[in-house]
Formats: sequence, C-alpha cells, structure tokens
Amino acid sequence: MAGSKLDGRVKASTILEVIVSMIVIVIVFGIAMMIYTNVLRLSLSAKKLRVQALLQEIMLKAEQTTANTTQSFTIDDFRIEQEAKPYHDESGLTTIHLTAYDQNQQKIAELQKVIINKP
Repeated sequence: MAGSKLDGRVKASTILEVIVSMIVIVIVFGIAMMIYTNVLRLSLSAKKLRVQALLQEIMLKAEQTTANTTQSFTIDDFRIEQEAKPYHDESGLTTIHLTAYDQNQQKIAELQKVIINKP
C-alpha cells in the first residue's frame, strides 16, 4: 500500500463502549417498532372505511322500511348481522344494531341507532 503508514497506535473503542452503544441501538429500535405497530393497529384501513360506509347505507335503508327484523346477510365477503328490538319498551322506537364481520369472523365495525317507527 503506497503512501500509507501505520507508525503509531490506532485508537479503538473498548468493549464496554461497544456494549453500551449496542444497548442504546436496541432500545431505540425497540421503541421505533412499538410506535410502528401502534400506528398500524390504530389506523383506519380501506377495509374498515368500506365496511363503515356499507353499514351507513344499510342503516339508511333500515330507517326507510317499516319491517325491521333481526337478520344476517352477506355483502362483499362481509357477514352483516342486523338486530332490531324495541327501545326500552317504547312502542314508537326501535333500536337497530348492525355488526360487520370479515371472513375470519372478526368484528370489523358496528353501528347502532334508535329510529322512530313509521305507522
């Protein structure tokens, strides 16, 4: 190697400094991974947004009909359960509870509303 001389000693890190720096790097990486998983878990996915819009549409149709029953049906690979029951023994009010499940039977979204019964 032309032009390079290693006459003196090269200053190196001690094993303690290396271990401390590795621990700091692992801690920072661990915190970053926790933040990343929380962001992914709490973010609204396209699937959730689509299901919420679907539940809103079904709720609007249920408000316009007079015969609200408890039923279960499938739309776009989602199983939607509709439960209709009187609201606290009031004859003019009905509670409609919609719940959407995916193919793995995991609850994705739910919507509940009290509507006025049409004569």
